[in-house]
Amino acid sequence: MSHPLRLLVLANPKSGRAAQGLASALNVFVEADVDFQVARPRSAEAMKEAIRTRGPDFGAIVIAGGDGTVNAAAGAVEEIGKPMGILPFGTANDLAHTLGVPISPTAAAAVIVAGHSRRIDVGHVNDQVFLNAASLGLPVMVAQSQDPELKRRLKGFSYVIATIRALRTIRRFTVRITVDGQKSELKALQVTVGNGERFGGGMRVGSAPAIDDGLLDVFALEAETLADLLHAAPAIRFGLQDTNPHTRTFRGRDVRVETNRPMPINTDGEISTETPAVFSVRRSALAVFVPRS
Repeated sequence: MSHPLRLLVLANPKSGRAAQGLASALNVFVEADVDFQVARPRSAEAMKEAIRTRGPDFGAIVIAGGDGTVNAAAGAVEEIGKPMGILPFGTANDLAHTLGVPISPTAAAAVIVAGHSRRIDVGHVNDQVFLNAASLGLPVMVAQSQDPELKRRLKGFSYVIATIRALRTIRRFTVRITVDGQKSELKALQVTVGNGERFGGGMRVGSAPAIDDGLLDVFALEAETLADLLHAAPAIRFGLQDTNPHTRTFRGRDVRVETNRPMPINTDGEISTETPAVFSVRRSALAVFVPRS
């Protein structure tokens, strides 16, 4: 008897890992007698269109790619109300790590076949969605400094090189942050608004973030000197921002971020909007397949 789940698998054709790992993941579906169709949309817009037009005929949507690919699909999957499976073929795979989805293509496919899902929150900023985090300042400059070839060869270490490049030119900016009506003004190198637990290749958003708590976790990096930045780096890496003198933290449901001039905003690794920015969160808006444990 065939498996009751019917899958629309959307693969990022630009992901090198997806090209290598997709065949082994699909073999898991074949062995489990799961009915599936594969499409390789050439752009984020084509992926959204495929989900909206073809997705309603399937039981679930599977996204094969990195955090940026999952981000491009999430809003449309939320719209059609189907569960989402993740085959994590990116560099960072922050969402997969947050949810405990294995990085191995065959193990990730087995999670989808098992069919156990968890409802997670979806963050919104202006007209964009984000699952992990949205940032301005330093992370945007890091994204702009990324060399695609270096990223392919060095994986996570490419973020370190890109960060060193960005630090040569970045300066603090004045930012006004309003969280649930409470206003603060400060000078920062970076502001990050987190829906999930991780961002930027394994850094943590805060000390107690959760992707299903209906809250946004916000931190601002106020470091003035390189020494300040080095002092704050471990706090950002391990989610200890509320204990560090060079970071300010906030938590709430509605966040507004304003700067003196428009600044680009990075959502799940892709530059997609700019300030002034209004952030909100839709609680339990998306079902994602995760391991039972």
